[in-house]
Amino acid sequence: MRSRASLTPDHHAAGGAALKKWIAASLALAVTGLTAPATAAGAATLIVDPAKPCYRELTTVHLIADGFTPGGPVTISRDGTPLSDPITADSAGVIQPTLTLPGFVRGEQLRTYVASDGSNPALTAQVSVLVTATFVDLQPQSGPPSRPLRISARGFFGGSTLFAHVVRRGKHAGRPHNMRVGRVRGDCMKVHARKRLFERGTGAGRYLVQFDTFRRYKAGRKVESEFIVTVSPKAGTARASSVGVSPAS
Repeated sequence: MRSRASLTPDHHAAGGAALKKWIAASLALAVTGLTAPATAAGAATLIVDPAKPCYRELTTVHLIADGFTPGGPVTISRDGTPLSDPITADSAGVIQPTLTLPGFVRGEQLRTYVASDGSNPALTAQVSVLVTATFVDLQPQSGPPSRPLRISARGFFGGSTLFAHVVRRGKHAGRPHNMRVGRVRGDCMKVHARKRLFERGTGAGRYLVQFDTFRRYKAGRKVESEFIVTVSPKAGTARASSVGVSPAS
């Protein structure tokens, strides 16, 4: 599924747009609030602030476009498609849009944004941004409850360690079982581990397995990935199914 984006001018301080989890990206432009870096005469630049090697989906960043025609129109586009009507550069040839990065279900995507001068087509600049989903993959998804699982996770920027919390649902709900999964590493904050989430003799029922970067369980964490695991007494198997990802705002 492709994501879409739209831009609307915003002449107030950056950050006024409320975030929602769209598969489509939402963009808001602000023309004030940051100081643009100096550039050589005739050179146009486009940078992201803050500068990071990888960003979590739906993160809000600033684009700083400098070196464009003072008072002229500048268009921001992605993959050749304009994201809004042209934005008027200030007297120094600068625009400073805020950008909410796209949201998606899994994996990572490299997005390239281009600033183009409407008065002088020779003035263009671009910047590429690596964006990751907040996502956990469990394999195999069915088998004995106590089987070791291959856990692959990404996008957990909230801490240095990934934890799993197992909570039984329903009438016989018990205390959460908290366990360490592994160290979060790399630019896009990934974890690869092999772990047993359930002990031998786990009773039949439905269990919530929540992944986050907190040692203790709390429902509704801002950065989390959840699974519902059903343990069947007759088949002696457990099957996990993802029930959603909630990235931080």
